[in-house]
Amino acid sequence: MKTLIALGLLVFFSNLTIAQQTTPATSATATKAYSLTMVIHNVNNRTGKLYIGLAVDPASFRGESKQTKTVDVTPSGEISVVFEGLAPGRYAVRLYQDLNANNKLDFSGQIPAEPFGFSNITMLMGPPDFDQSSFELNENKSIRIGMLEM
Repeated sequence: MKTLIALGLLVFFSNLTIAQQTTPATSATATKAYSLTMVIHNVNNRTGKLYIGLAVDPASFRGESKQTKTVDVTPSGEISVVFEGLAPGRYAVRLYQDLNANNKLDFSGQIPAEPFGFSNITMLMGPPDFDQSSFELNENKSIRIGMLEM
């Protein structure tokens, strides 16, 4: 089962293109633009950076994220990250913690060697998909994402 989960995660994160800087926001109408705050918890290793990708459909969940952010891991506490100016719609978040500054999620064989997380996922029972991880954004919203380690 771990191998199956690891293979799915390898596919997700090998396609996760996350830039060093925030990518431009998708255009949102002037009257309907919302913010999404992610509160990231269960960060056990207090070093490195978090690479966060925002997906808007199954293709961007499996491939290149529509928006990205990179933040330093703080010495303690939860980490908050905000995406501003988002149009109403369905979104999913995926992230990983780069512990060794090589700008990618490392694997030990087929198993992730660095912490990772998804919106709406607290325990893996297989590789998550967009439907499992997605949520509706129709107002300013705050979500919690726990880091997972294998």
